Amino acid sequence: MDLYFLPNNPVRATIISANDVAHFRVTTRNGVTRVQRPAESEDASIVAEIHWNSWESPTVVQSQLLSKYKHSEDLKGVRATDFLYKRARFSSSRYFVGNDGQEYRWKTIPRAGLVLTQIDTSEEVARFFTTVPEEGVFKGERRMTLRIQACNLDVELIFLTFLILEKKRRDGMDGSRSCAHDEDPQGDGGEDGGSGSG
Repeated sequence: MDLYFLPNNPVRATIISANDVAHFRVTTRNGVTRVQRPAESEDASIVAEIHWNSWESPTVVQSQLLSKYKHSEDLKGVRATDFLYKRARFSSSRYFVGNDGQEYRWKTIPRAGLVLTQIDTSEEVARFFTTVPEEGVFKGERRMTLRIQACNLDVELIFLTFLILEKKRRDGMDGSRSCAHDEDPQGDGGEDGGSGSG
C-alpha cells in the first residue's frame, strides 16, 4: 500500500492512497500533533497525540497503540524514547517492538529515505521515499510516498513511528535551527548524535 502526503509535511497533512481514500489526517497546534483516522466520532478517530520535546520536557506520545508501555502519570503518556529506542548512542536507527512481539528498526538510508525492517528476518516492511506513481490519482506526479508491505505489524503503529522519526529528521535538516546547543536534550531525536537534531 502506497500512502501520499497532501501537502508534503509530516505534521500537517492528509494521507491518502492511490485510489484517493483518506487513511490519516495529521494536524499540529502549539507543539502538539494529533493523528486521526476516519471514524464515526471525534474520540474514535484519534490514533495518537504527540507532545513534542522542549527544553524542559521530553517528547511524549498519548495513544492506545502504546498500552503495553509504562505510562508516566506526570507526563500523561509514554516517552518517545521508551518505545522508540536507540541501540547505539551515535546511530540514527531507531527500534521498537511491534504489536506482534517482533522487533523492528527504522533506518535512514542516505539519498533514499527511511526504511523499516523486521530485525529477525531483515525483511523490509515499509519505506519512505520519493517516487512517480504509474497509476492512481497521482499518476505522473513526483510524490513523497510511504510504502507499507502486507505484514502483521499494525499500520497505525508503522505510521506513528514513521511520523515521529520523519519530523525529527526534518527538524535536524532545517538550516534555520541553531546548532550551537543541543536541540534534543532528552535524546529522542531521529538523527546521529552531534548533528543538531531535535
